[in-house]
Amino acid sequence: MTPPDQSTNSLIQECIRIKLEQLRHAKNQSNISSISSSPSDLPNISNHSSSSSSLSIPKKSLNQYYLVSKYFTSPTDIIPLIYERQIILECLYTNESIAYGTVRVHNCAYDKRVFARITENEWETTQDIQAWHSMHYSNDNTDAFIFEIRLGKYNDDRQVPKQIYFAVCLQAMCQEFWDNNRGWNYILNVLER
Repeated sequence: MTPPDQSTNSLIQECIRIKLEQLRHAKNQSNISSISSSPSDLPNISNHSSSSSSLSIPKKSLNQYYLVSKYFTSPTDIIPLIYERQIILECLYTNESIAYGTVRVHNCAYDKRVFARITENEWETTQDIQAWHSMHYSNDNTDAFIFEIRLGKYNDDRQVPKQIYFAVCLQAMCQEFWDNNRGWNYILNVLER
């Protein structure tokens, strides 16, 4: 994850972002339908004539989100785990709004499909993201696959997820093998700048 720029302008923008997030949170808490988080209903900070605020921020700063993986740690002594489970998430790296994952699988068959299944709404709907082959390790008969999870573009009228859950799957020999973090799912936190 790339840390946010800490220049004076970005600190001001961060303060405004926190205030807007507090307004959104208050709206969600009270379920007031008359307040909307769409850009047309938010106060226009650059044209606001109140004496309390004369700051100007670009509109796009209201919709900038990035991904963070707070809880993932790469497994150690991975080869026995691969033979036991057939598939394991080996590495997870986030950079801005993209998460990059490396999956190691037991090379149990030539024909195989590896993908990440993601959800933004706690498994009500899902999306499969195909992983592509990156390397074969002949010394331990495993293959590495890589995938990308890209954060979608969100308008203010669409609720941005707080977390993206995912699991990785190997389909081979008419079977499915899953790594879902031992039932806890892998989690990417969605944070707003």
